[in-house]
This record gives sequence, C-alpha cells and structure tokens, in this order.
Amino acid sequence: MIEFFLKGGLLMFPLLLCSLASIAVMVNRGLVYWFNRKNAANLTALENIFDKRISDSLFPAAGKISGSVRLLIECALNNRHLSTNLLEKKISHTGSLELKRLARFLHLLELIGRISPMIGLLGTILGLTGTFQSVSALKQAANPSILANGIWEALITTVAGLFVGIPALIFHHFYENTVNNTAFDMKQYAEKTVQLLKEDGTDDRI
Repeated sequence: MIEFFLKGGLLMFPLLLCSLASIAVMVNRGLVYWFNRKNAANLTALENIFDKRISDSLFPAAGKISGSVRLLIECALNNRHLSTNLLEKKISHTGSLELKRLARFLHLLELIGRISPMIGLLGTILGLTGTFQSVSALKQAANPSILANGIWEALITTVAGLFVGIPALIFHHFYENTVNNTAFDMKQYAEKTVQLLKEDGTDDRI
C-alpha cells in the first residue's frame, strides 16, 4: 500500500489530507446526528399531547426527549409569556442557530468530494506528461512495457481521488438529508407548541 502511495506522486499527500479530513467530519457529524435523534421514539408522547390539547403536559414530555426538537419546545415554553409575533421570532432565531450547528462542516465534506477527483486527475495528467516526455527523449524505439508502467502509475492518483471523493459526496448527501428532516421536525413541533400555548390563553399582545 505504501509502495502504491509513493508511486502516485506528490499529489497523493493532499489526497491523504482530504481523506483524513473527510473521515473526521463523517465521524463527528455522525455522532452529532445520532445523539440528536436517539430519543425520537418519545416524540409519540408529544403527538398525543398535541392531539389532546393538554398544554400542562408539555413540560414533562419535553424532558423525555433530546436534541433539536426539545430545544425549540423549551424555547417556546420559557418564552410563552411573549406575544405570538415575538415568540415566533424567538423560536426562529433559536432554530436558525441550531440548524447552523447541525450543518457545521458539511460544506467541507462537499468540497472534499468535489475537489478530490480533480486533484487525482491533475496528478494523472502530470504523471502522463512526465511519462511521454521521458519516452520522447529516448533516441530509440520506446519499450511498450515502460510506457504501460508509466501510465498505470499515473492513474494511481485518479483512483485515489475517486476513493476519497465518492464516499465524501455520499455522506454529504445523507447528512444533508438528515439536517433537512430535523429542520422539518423542528418547524412542525414548534408550530404545534405555539398554537397550543396560544389556545391555552397565553397573552397574545403584539
């Protein structure tokens, strides 16, 4: 493996850094999303509360869940004395900060997924250029085996770039979809919480 890495040339080192960075982001974001969704089953209790229109049960129900949904529900409960307009702005601001936290580093994963194949292709082009330059410098007929050896060594960076870029793009798509689903849940439960609180007689002055 080390032999193949060294034959790939200098551009294998940026690809190695891209690989390490993408793995770090994948693991970090995976843990964040797992902890954020691990108590999603308890959202059923919230649905029952919304169906029965019992606002007093929101406090204990919110304590049984975790993650972004709980954050917004607690924000609504802690600021329920505000008018509907101010309460919605408060929740919107809190939700925006939470989504920004969830989407952190995803742009880096997408960037790695896009540039890694390009770095690999650049390495291949440079390698082929060097190979053909060496062959053209020979005063005698080139040995096909020498040319073939130079070509497959040049292709190592393209293969490496694809190995780094494809998983990065796959995980970026999966994680982006996770953030979008979380944003939908946050919006849905926040709206239901505000509606229930206001129906329960919370002051609605502007």
